[in-house]
Amino acid sequence: MPELWIGLIVIVLILVAILVVLEFNRKRFILSIEEKLKKYGTLEKANNVNHGYVLKTNTTTYHIKLIYAPGASEVSFNSKRHWQVFSGSKKLMLPTHGFQDKEGNKILLIYPQPGKIVKYINENEVVFVNLKMDVFGMNVVHINQLDAYFE
Repeated sequence: MPELWIGLIVIVLILVAILVVLEFNRKRFILSIEEKLKKYGTLEKANNVNHGYVLKTNTTTYHIKLIYAPGASEVSFNSKRHWQVFSGSKKLMLPTHGFQDKEGNKILLIYPQPGKIVKYINENEVVFVNLKMDVFGMNVVHINQLDAYFE
């Protein structure tokens, strides 16, 4: 019986260690994103923590929301308020928290490595999102496209 408890404790410790490492990597990635964004202007955290950041360049102000999509095979934008991440057999609805209703330039910054990024035109039409495409009043940018977006 003590072997069972020891085995359960070891499994729980391993799971906790994995979760800690994943969270550490996510936070480290966010710090590197913040450093990249600071190259283009003044970066501030948004008043609403769910809206991410406000980047002020010489000429423009951008509202930036980060979308964490680890191992996602597809990120889809079905409407202004309906965003999804597909990962294997899982489908996750992304909370928008009113970001889509903000005035001005909006950027959805997807990290670390999503597969396809698509926009649904209607129930039958899907288009792949490119860098400067308007996605329901927002621009969708993969973290690796940041330099090209601000050129």
